[in-house]
Amino acid sequence: MFIDNVKVKFLAGKGGNGIVAWRREKYLPKGGPYGGDGGKGGSITLEVDDHLISLEKFFNKQVIKAGNGKSGGTNNKQGKKGSDILIKVPVGTIVKDNKDNILFEFNKKEDEFLICKGGKGGRGNYTFRTPTNRAPNICTLGKIGEEKEILLELKLIADVGLIGMPNAGKSTLMKQLTKSKVKIAAYPFTTLFPNLGLIEFEDYSRSLMADIPGIIKGAHINKGLGLSFLKHIERTSILIFVIDITTQDPVSDFQILLDELKSYNENLLKRDFLTLINKMDLENENLENFKKHYPFSKDSLIEISALKNQGLDVFLKKLKPFCKNKF
Repeated sequence: MFIDNVKVKFLAGKGGNGIVAWRREKYLPKGGPYGGDGGKGGSITLEVDDHLISLEKFFNKQVIKAGNGKSGGTNNKQGKKGSDILIKVPVGTIVKDNKDNILFEFNKKEDEFLICKGGKGGRGNYTFRTPTNRAPNICTLGKIGEEKEILLELKLIADVGLIGMPNAGKSTLMKQLTKSKVKIAAYPFTTLFPNLGLIEFEDYSRSLMADIPGIIKGAHINKGLGLSFLKHIERTSILIFVIDITTQDPVSDFQILLDELKSYNENLLKRDFLTLINKMDLENENLENFKKHYPFSKDSLIEISALKNQGLDVFLKKLKPFCKNKF
């Protein structure tokens, strides 16, 4: 299951209470205060795991709570600290509060963020002793840990984003280039969530590719799969338009893609892009008309057949210079 938007309540642990205790030993009639401090409550930290691609682990876990600190002990023993929680999230996760303010964005492998700080432990009576108050009979309670209701939103960080109408052949292309296991069938919306895979170039460098589910007219106002996955296009370095040249009107299909991207975020059209004319293994009469009405440089056009693995070597050679995050 692909989950890219969850609301989670985080509860840091409460600090343990301090206690009142007295030192009572033989030959020490004036032993004095000996109550220890409470332990600190556990904290909750989020950390990147670059093997994760979804927030699925939070689907059935709406509340996450760290451990409470233990109360202090006699003999001035400090209570045990509450257990901390370290939670892994995918690269591209955005942390928002309940007012939709961004608190943190996980963009790198090393990123971590303290989401909730544990409560401070209470003071035992040992810490209240002074030269003028040698027998304090007071202690304090532990502090409540931080509590936050957080929205976790995932925007995939992929170098290459595949964009096309339903059944344009993106999944087939993805399977050929990345050897990933994606569902392929001859009907719209086969892909119901973004697929990720690594493209490998001739020099064995690799880049991450995302197959964004089919865009239809009105996607920017949440028709079809709509806004659920349009946001995953935002972080790609280069956009790859995949056009099924065998449809009734490929020119119109391409224009719909451009219009939907512009309506969602017009800056997306300023990105580098290539256009793949797919299904060239099938008979069609649309190619010359599409080229005639194509509004950009013909150098960005590449004829392929994803199914027959035709033209993909040319595509990879043109694609490589645009990939910024090779590894």
